[in-house]
Amino acid sequence: MGKMGGMSFHIAGDDRQQTWLLPASIQDYVSEDNPVRVIDAFVEQLDLRNLGIQVQPAATGRPSYAPASLLKLFVYGYLSRVRSSRELERLSHRNLEVIWLLQGLRPDHKTLSEFRRRNKAAFKLVLRQFNLLCRELKLFGAELAAIDGSMFKAVNSRGNNFTLEKLESLIKATQAGIERYLADLERSDQEAGAGALDGGKKAATTRELKEKIEQLRATRERHESMLRELQEKGEKQASLIDPEARLMRKSTSKDSQVGYNVQSVVDAAHHLIVEVEATTQCNDFGQLNSMAQQAKDQLGVEQLTVVADGGYYALADLKAAEEQGIEAHVPGQRDTMEKAGLFARREFRYDEARDEYECPGKARLTRHGDSQYRGQVLQAYYNTAACAGCVLRSRCTTGRYRKINHGAGHPQVQERIRQRMEQRPEVYAQRKSLVEHPFGTIKFWWGQSAFLTKGRASVNAEIALSALAYNLRRALNILGAGEILKHLATRTAAAA
Repeated sequence: MGKMGGMSFHIAGDDRQQTWLLPASIQDYVSEDNPVRVIDAFVEQLDLRNLGIQVQPAATGRPSYAPASLLKLFVYGYLSRVRSSRELERLSHRNLEVIWLLQGLRPDHKTLSEFRRRNKAAFKLVLRQFNLLCRELKLFGAELAAIDGSMFKAVNSRGNNFTLEKLESLIKATQAGIERYLADLERSDQEAGAGALDGGKKAATTRELKEKIEQLRATRERHESMLRELQEKGEKQASLIDPEARLMRKSTSKDSQVGYNVQSVVDAAHHLIVEVEATTQCNDFGQLNSMAQQAKDQLGVEQLTVVADGGYYALADLKAAEEQGIEAHVPGQRDTMEKAGLFARREFRYDEARDEYECPGKARLTRHGDSQYRGQVLQAYYNTAACAGCVLRSRCTTGRYRKINHGAGHPQVQERIRQRMEQRPEVYAQRKSLVEHPFGTIKFWWGQSAFLTKGRASVNAEIALSALAYNLRRALNILGAGEILKHLATRTAAAA
């Protein structure tokens, strides 16, 4: 089979008994433009002590591994979609690129896990150092950036997460179970007294019921204790495995999962991640200014235009961003009146000096009270008397009068954002393509939608490594390893 006229159909492999003359140096196995050389050169240029990276000496007293070697392995692992410390250990035994990178070192998984644990805060600083390299390579446009959040699953399952409502429901259900078993116990006693049960069966039934009741009481006490603790702390939920993880609802569905809301800022030029941070806030409200300021600092610019979806529309936050040189393009709430064919909000002119609105009918709408919406104060303006006799009322409202709300102290900001959204729609139109590229790559193509570690500091280390690997892959795809290595060599020569 497989032969015709004594000839094989396929390319034949070598005889396994054949003696090979392998290259004398492992250098020959790693080409000059191999990406692993970029990792090696980049890490060698870092001032690890200044970044706070350290290695705990071995308990046996033997010398520890060099921090640079362990960092190189983590960067290589995340670039190769390998995050587990056990899998990284295996790579050091069988992967030629890793053997070259570590010069034959084989750190065990406990050493790797401990290194990641002890240097949580440093990985974000390493990401920033690589972004500095990208700035030197002109890969950041530093003019337009997109901000978005995405949920990443935590180690904690939904079953080990408890909200106030869930605890109250569980306590109620447990109490109902206790009462049901108590009723069964009483009924059992009555049947035994009437002679319906023999002594041995009665004793067994009584014992079983009492055990179930005690178990339920212990469960109820545990849930009541958790509820009291949440109420005392003023918190709304608790997670048992990862205490900092929170139950969050996915924006695209009614499903929810326990995890972290990862915020990212993406530069428009090449979709590189400027800044990334895992938060415990279940939504994006009020997070724009903080992320935009960090991005502006990392890009080294005085002015930055950012785009974000309507979840970031918090006027106080947007005003603070504007004062720091951030031009935000964020859609506000949809004008339901305009959609219904009535006068749009923009047709009501705000008079800052008099703190009044002028309506299309030239009446003055004065301030009457404040309300709260998603943590921000809204001021209400209306004029019931003017609306009652207005000939334009049917074109203005379906109610008795028209009311205008605006964020306390920020009507000018609200108006400026509205105008720039109308005048430059092409800026906001870029948002979706910018924010989906990094998250889509990391979560779905690389399979890193769930964290391996517990605690906000640890998951921030994980997401920083993922962002670093993503930016490194983008830089390699755009420039190639040779161009990056050439720049790193120039850096080294300049520092000498």
